[in-house]
Amino acid sequence: MIKTLLEAIRNKLDHHVIGKGTWAKVYRNGDVAVKRFYDAPIDMVEKEAKNQQFAHSAGLPVPAVHGVQKLDDGTFAIDMAYISGEPLMRFGMNKEEMRAVFNTLVKLQNEVHSVSAEGLPRVTERFQERIEHHSLKLDVPAKARLLALLSKLDEGCANLCHGDFHPLNVLFNDEGHWIIDWTDAGAGNPLLDVCRVYLLARCTFSSSVADMYLQCYCREAKVQPEEVLAWLPIWAALRLAEKTNWRERVLLRQIVNKWLHQS
Repeated sequence: MIKTLLEAIRNKLDHHVIGKGTWAKVYRNGDVAVKRFYDAPIDMVEKEAKNQQFAHSAGLPVPAVHGVQKLDDGTFAIDMAYISGEPLMRFGMNKEEMRAVFNTLVKLQNEVHSVSAEGLPRVTERFQERIEHHSLKLDVPAKARLLALLSKLDEGCANLCHGDFHPLNVLFNDEGHWIIDWTDAGAGNPLLDVCRVYLLARCTFSSSVADMYLQCYCREAKVQPEEVLAWLPIWAALRLAEKTNWRERVLLRQIVNKWLHQS
């Protein structure tokens, strides 16, 4: 009877699902959003909760974290303030609409990057671990060159970096914009965050859309495109370890191979 009741509760909650991702499903429970992870260890869940609460406490537009709980099925979840909003970007936007999206995204990025993240793990340490211990379909000399590039670009910066800052991780409503999904946040160089957005735009849309975003950022932050694109081989190599379609893998491989041959 108890098991049947628990299943009924879960099924009812699933009817209120407000988001799904690679690692988790988010559903609404009144004024609380519950991010339930599929099969993640407690340290990963607690790390994301800590990152998000850090950003919220810094005054950024980020939902407050209420806590971490262990569910009846043994999985873990983060309870946070529920935000009613729509993603910043939708498919089918015209050029001017996308330009407006990127302008908003850049302003939010700069707001995030203005926060000191001293005390949080360094993003590049995670990058280093992934390059060293995942195949990425690269040989040892290629990995060594990527690690050398990573060390050169890091520059010891400790700005708050989101790690996956794209328009679908920004919600908006009448109150303003809200930044979600802080799994990969940490301390680092802001340009690594920017290059991630550029690469995702290039893979998802086109080079022209990616260039539009890059121009928006460089104009606002007063940096040169080459400074951002210096991170491109690293992000392309890391993304090769993610679940991507064959067309994207071809592009990622081309980026890495071109850098290896030219550097």
